[in-house]
This record gives sequence, C-alpha cells and structure tokens, in this order.
Amino acid sequence: MQLVASTKGKAVEFVPVVAMAALTLKAIDWFRYLRAGDTNGVLTQLFTWIISVLVVMLVAQTDWASGVAVGDQNLAVISFWSQLFVGLAVGSGASFVKDTLKSVDNHNSSAIPTLLQPSGQRPNKPEDVG
Repeated sequence: MQLVASTKGKAVEFVPVVAMAALTLKAIDWFRYLRAGDTNGVLTQLFTWIISVLVVMLVAQTDWASGVAVGDQNLAVISFWSQLFVGLAVGSGASFVKDTLKSVDNHNSSAIPTLLQPSGQRPNKPEDVG
C-alpha cells in the first residue's frame, strides 16, 4: 500500500508515514509531560526511545540484520540516522500501542508499576501503575 506524497509521481510507503506519525504524537506527549512536570512520563518515554534505539543498533550488528527489511534496504546497510529514526519509531509505536491498550482496559488487567513511585507512597499500589 502506498500513500502519494508528491505531485511528481513519487510515492512514499505507508509504513514510514505511520512511523513518522507515531513519533510525532509521542514527541508531543513527551513535551506535555515535561510541561506538566510529570517526571515519570518524561523519563518513561525517554527510556523507551533510548532502549529502542539501542536495540535497533544492536540488531543491526547481528547476523539477522540482513533479514530485517527497512524500506527497500535491510537493517544491516542503513545509515546511523536511519537506524536512529527506526529506533525512535519503534519506541514511539510501542508506546502508542501501550497507550491504546490502557485506554480500552477498564479492569486495569495489564497494570505494571510506574518507573518512578510518587514520593512518600507505598510502591505498586493499583493507582501507581503505568
């Protein structure tokens, strides 16, 4: 499936557009957390991005990297900046999926402790889940 992004007949694959949208949405959320002083939200998203970039860069160095398609190339041959983008997009996509699952889970069945506990409170209380 392709999404036309230019009147000159060039097309942009659908997946990169979705990746850019996910990255944009999570970057906006991150700035909202930052502005609101939500340290847990800021650090959780930051750690998600850092870890996902490191995982992509690690996988790019493995024997399996040539089997991971990124557009018309594979993970083993794309540039540092492309790996960075893929990592940020993977982390943003994972965060978006997590947010979506949390929004439809009205029983809090997939609750996990937050990265940082509110000061002065006992950890792992149901309302302290991320």
